[in-house]
Amino acid sequence: MASMQASQNFRLASERGQSPCLLGSRCGECGTVVFPKMPVCPACHRNGIMEEAEIGRTGKLYSHAIAQVAPQGFSAPLFQIFVDLPEGPRVFALVGSECPVEPGALDDGMEMRLVIEPLSADRKDRLSYKYLPVRENGPN
Repeated sequence: MASMQASQNFRLASERGQSPCLLGSRCGECGTVVFPKMPVCPACHRNGIMEEAEIGRTGKLYSHAIAQVAPQGFSAPLFQIFVDLPEGPRVFALVGSECPVEPGALDDGMEMRLVIEPLSADRKDRLSYKYLPVRENGPN
């Protein structure tokens, strides 16, 4: 079996009790936070002052849709979502496999948590970031 490939867009939990995070950039001049990392600040246009920032452990679901047709390597139906991160950026993501893909499973505005899992059932060799809803009685 091929080894799992991680991305430069996230960091796995490296210590017990620590959760995974996305790797973005924070401008050392104006404080703008972006994802994915970039060398030039899109707000103040300064180059060379962007610093790596751990972001996206949690967020609020901004919007969601159930895609009935999926690109090659993915199975439909699947959730496609936008999540507002507390650090500032709004990110596009898929929903983790623990969440059933059915109407009513997600509500815009609900709290979400970051998970790292295989990109798809057909791409188990590549890890990706996804989000899952935070339930009232604790994480899924």
